[in-house]
Amino acid sequence: MSKAYMGKILMVDLSSKTMTEETIPDSVYQQYLSGMGLGAYILYNRIPAGADPLGPDNILGFCSGLLTGTGSLFSGRWTLVGKSPLTGGWGDAYCGGTFSPAIKHCGYDAIFFKGISPNPVYLYVKNGKTFLKDASDLWGMDAVETEEKLKKQYGERAGVAVIGPAGEKVSLISGVCTDKGRIAARSGLGAVMGVKKLKAVVLDGVQRIQAQDPKAMKSLSQKCIKWTNFPMPLGLLPGVGLALMGTFMGATPVMFAQDGLLYKTILRTWGTGGMNQMSIEMGDSPLKNWEGSSRDFHLGKSKTVNPDIIKKAEIVKYHCYSCPLGCGGICATKGKYSHTHKPEYESILALGGLCMNEDLDSLFYLNELLNRAGMDTISAGATVAFAIECYEKGILTKEDTDGLELKWGNTEAIVALI
Repeated sequence: MSKAYMGKILMVDLSSKTMTEETIPDSVYQQYLSGMGLGAYILYNRIPAGADPLGPDNILGFCSGLLTGTGSLFSGRWTLVGKSPLTGGWGDAYCGGTFSPAIKHCGYDAIFFKGISPNPVYLYVKNGKTFLKDASDLWGMDAVETEEKLKKQYGERAGVAVIGPAGEKVSLISGVCTDKGRIAARSGLGAVMGVKKLKAVVLDGVQRIQAQDPKAMKSLSQKCIKWTNFPMPLGLLPGVGLALMGTFMGATPVMFAQDGLLYKTILRTWGTGGMNQMSIEMGDSPLKNWEGSSRDFHLGKSKTVNPDIIKKAEIVKYHCYSCPLGCGGICATKGKYSHTHKPEYESILALGGLCMNEDLDSLFYLNELLNRAGMDTISAGATVAFAIECYEKGILTKEDTDGLELKWGNTEAIVALI
């Protein structure tokens, strides 16, 4: 068996409050690897056909990656899997941060939950021992408050994944949060965790993870790091330079291949938001509920999401586990939340251009608000944009919106609705 995977999963039955370690045959890893593949294998074979996504037969899985913990670069992401209550089909969501290695340090490649607990609980794993603990005092807390309380109790080293009020209320656009601002947001799987009354997963293990050939892995990673550190002048460009590149690329019929060296420079310098204006100008961004174009959200409007402006608010840069780029950041902001995770590209465009919202302070605020609630920023923005279009076309009225004027770019109404 390769040392890169742990060879075991933990199956937690929340109805019976039982926990079972299961050994997974090498043949399964050879065919499905790990991560989403392992999750798909378990769910396909164990969820009955026609199972209710919000019923006890649905299985929710937290899956680490095959290369996580081996020294491989870019291998720190984890996968959340389950039958989606939003679509009724396969559901997955992905997240960075530091949670993925915590799964393997506890000796598992994945942890799965089935059944429904009669009362709020959280899973705690420590040195090979597993516990289901009462979470009544955590129920109702937002995601950041919950994580802070659990880390104060179990230590900063513990990997913690939680749901916020959105998951507790079984919102079909809720996700699972880690690291006070990272979120496995897609597919509505936070609702599955909420209906199971599972508030959190706390992992504190010390089991060693090792590649089959550590020297070869180190050599490959060193080669990779040379490329990621290769100097590129793109990072010296002002953010508006990227926007003008996007204008040119959108106007020319010539197709340009994406270059990894160029993209890594954008990520390292500005984060995923470095593509904001460039993507708008290329015609690659969602605008005005998908019926708009860069003519509607032109440079004069999109200048508020210029990556240089967002970068000025950044006070701390951070790296997710095993990532040499460090595209994450903490921003100092005005308003209720003095600090927030730097919004990602899709969050900025979903809450910005999709709703024709030009106000950057509101984007910072809504990003933090939704992270704390444990709600998908992309789906939230899409829902608001749909409501605005319905209002603009007379399908919704002020009576339907409790007096809110849901017009394109009405920041106050957008914030109030969310």
